[in-house]
Amino acid sequence: MLFRSEFLEKVSKLKKKDEKVAALRANDSYIIRTVLQGAFDPRIKWLLPEGDPPYRVNDLVDQENVLIKEGRKLAYFVEGGYPNLKQLKREAMFIELLETVTPADAKMLCAMKEKKLPWKGITVDIINEAFPGFIPV
Repeated sequence: MLFRSEFLEKVSKLKKKDEKVAALRANDSYIIRTVLQGAFDPRIKWLLPEGDPPYRVNDLVDQENVLIKEGRKLAYFVEGGYPNLKQLKREAMFIELLETVTPADAKMLCAMKEKKLPWKGITVDIINEAFPGFIPV
């Protein structure tokens, strides 16, 4: 099984738009959509400081499912989700999340909060062809 980040990296390297769309459709999941939405949807506003936070890279094995389990916690880090959460607690929770997922997934999450992905080749146009109307343009 590929980590979510490995899957999206693989999609980004596909040459044809149709192949990318087909791969996204075939591997549609809550966490894939959440990452794409977090990176590309202008309605999503991240409540975290710019740049990568200081975190310890997770060196444990068999962590590919952690992001699936912990993905719902991403609501803590965006505008509209848990507005009464103290900023220091929010930032500590994000660091904790980064330290529990795979290193590649942590890199992807840091890029996502900066409204991008760590790879080129996945665009709003491709996302909306795979999932019509998912990202507003």
